[in-house]
Amino acid sequence: MLYEKIDKKDKDIVFIYTTCPTVGEARDLGLSAVKDKLAVSADYWMINSIYPWDKVIQEGEQYMLMLATQKALSEQLIKYLEIEHSYSVPVIVQCDISFTNQPYHFWADNVLSSKDEYITETEDEIKKKNERGSHYDRLK
Repeated sequence: MLYEKIDKKDKDIVFIYTTCPTVGEARDLGLSAVKDKLAVSADYWMINSIYPWDKVIQEGEQYMLMLATQKALSEQLIKYLEIEHSYSVPVIVQCDISFTNQPYHFWADNVLSSKDEYITETEDEIKKKNERGSHYDRLK
């Protein structure tokens, strides 16, 4: 069946989430994790948080960063976040997933096991522009 659970434990998808003080940090951590093939995707969004810090209840905006990866890579991804995160005590949580549809599971496995180097859309645009040559834009 197309949506039956894949039973290869090391390749099971897990979510790793953390919170960041700025959208820039959430984006940078996510982008680096995807480029370094520690994660297959990174989603980030603004959240409102309430928590005690130094005996004072804090309330404010943070950015949630949710990373999808394979269970076999989760420990490496967590260590990366512990090193690169700006918070002295970041929340880093792993959520095991009970189900992943096969097409996504196979796509994630292909992305994370690929020898290809991934580049950002901006890098791709620069690369294409350089391949066309500077005269191409003047001809338009």
